[in-house]
Amino acid sequence: MKYDYLIVGAGFAGSVAAERLASQHNKKVLIVEKRNHIGGN
Repeated sequence: MKYDYLIVGAGFAGSVAAERLASQHNKKVLIVEKRNHIGGN
């Protein structure tokens, strides 16, 4: 599968950036996170 953006880290900023790129700019975004949850610590 092809993505327009790769975001490393699903903390607050990474999650918001991914959501905005996907919903407002109609881009495909892949988020990579090492933890099993999003939103930071």
